[in-house]
Amino acid sequence: MTETAPPTLILGLGISGLAAAQLAAAQLAAAQGGAVVVLDARASSVLRERAGTLRAGGVDVRLGWTAEQWSGAAPALAVISPGIAPGSVLGRLAAGLGCPVISELEFGFRHCACPVLAISGTNGKTTTTELLEHCLRSAGKRVLAAGNIGVALCEAARRSRELDWLAVEVSSFQLESADRFAPAAAALLNITPDHLDRYGSMSRYAAAKGLLFRNLRRADRAVLRRDLLDWPEIRAALPRDGSRPVLFSGDDAGEADWFLRADGQLCRRRPDGGAVPLLSRRDLQLKGVHNLENVLAVCALCELAGVPFAAIRPGLESFQPSPHRLQWVGVDANGIAYINDSKATNPDSLIRALETVRGEITGQVLLVAGGLDKNMDFSSVPPHLARHVRGVCLIGSCRERLAKEWNAVVYCEECESLAAAVDAAAGMARPGDAVLLSPACASMDMFVNYADRGNRFCELVKRRLEP
Repeated sequence: MTETAPPTLILGLGISGLAAAQLAAAQLAAAQGGAVVVLDARASSVLRERAGTLRAGGVDVRLGWTAEQWSGAAPALAVISPGIAPGSVLGRLAAGLGCPVISELEFGFRHCACPVLAISGTNGKTTTTELLEHCLRSAGKRVLAAGNIGVALCEAARRSRELDWLAVEVSSFQLESADRFAPAAAALLNITPDHLDRYGSMSRYAAAKGLLFRNLRRADRAVLRRDLLDWPEIRAALPRDGSRPVLFSGDDAGEADWFLRADGQLCRRRPDGGAVPLLSRRDLQLKGVHNLENVLAVCALCELAGVPFAAIRPGLESFQPSPHRLQWVGVDANGIAYINDSKATNPDSLIRALETVRGEITGQVLLVAGGLDKNMDFSSVPPHLARHVRGVCLIGSCRERLAKEWNAVVYCEECESLAAAVDAAAGMARPGDAVLLSPACASMDMFVNYADRGNRFCELVKRRLEP
């Protein structure tokens, strides 16, 4: 009698869970053994549709899962989606399994047939990953952006034999259960307060980000913003092989390898300490020092990938950021600009948006902010509000808290809806001002996600701009 192979559990049926289930089914079918079982505590219409697709391919899908223990045959492996919190039903189930529990990122990486360039950081991951993909493609490389960006790594892995590189956006959640993830080179853009509801402290959050480097061959395959070396958690995470990481900086105050000079030139440091000017910031469509830092990180990664700057320069100059990231929606008849920065889900990204927008307008900012409270520290924001903002219109579950914290430096108005906030902001604006949606909070208290929030904002603005 043939012994039944142990199953593979897939925990969560979001985008990454679906891709993991499809990859697992393909791998097990090729090996002629083992079942794939997908569990999800939810049972929405979208999940039911995905379940139907998987069941047609022989995958066992169980929606509305409520048990905190697995009572079936002992699994060989469990793949957990990044959005599953440790304290949730599936999070507790995963903790009690007697098998390895890995992230979808790890599972996908184990089946990748091409090298990976990885990018993480609190802010700018998506823009930088898209820019890296664009630049490598413009240089003639076969490349795909994947990971925490929309195309799950498990899906990309199935296409990786036809690729030269994968540009992979990586979140700290994904890194928690990724013990073999070993990119050819990896960039950490920044670390600012976020996800403290999960990590509890900045030290633990930084340590999670540092996991990006634990399997690098050498420290000089790591790309870091210069100030990140001040974090002991990051220094401890780097390989100790005697080499030094590649550093980038938005100024020329230190010994960064890639930096922005005071005259607006993006430069590469020479071995003798001098600078080689490469490109003027005026030649780029990306705005703001934070985005120029992202450009420098991409330059460094491409160099590590063996792609010279001359080959990626056309890509740098032609790249346009995706929607919801300082997206200029339009200007009304009174000269008031409307800007969608819905992707800004933490205080640091809001501060960067304020600095960038204020440099592009003649007036001040009318800010639309607020949303789901992730237990973040907003104490860094008021000085920037005082400097750049005429008034704040607050939405979401966090609006009362933010009004109390910010009222001392700027007028704050609490609004019941995004539409009411846009109306109120437009009513306070003067010619030359900008109405900026930059929430500094997550969106899920009122919207499906940040894109839904941004799309709603754009719809409201376009109605205002109609003749």
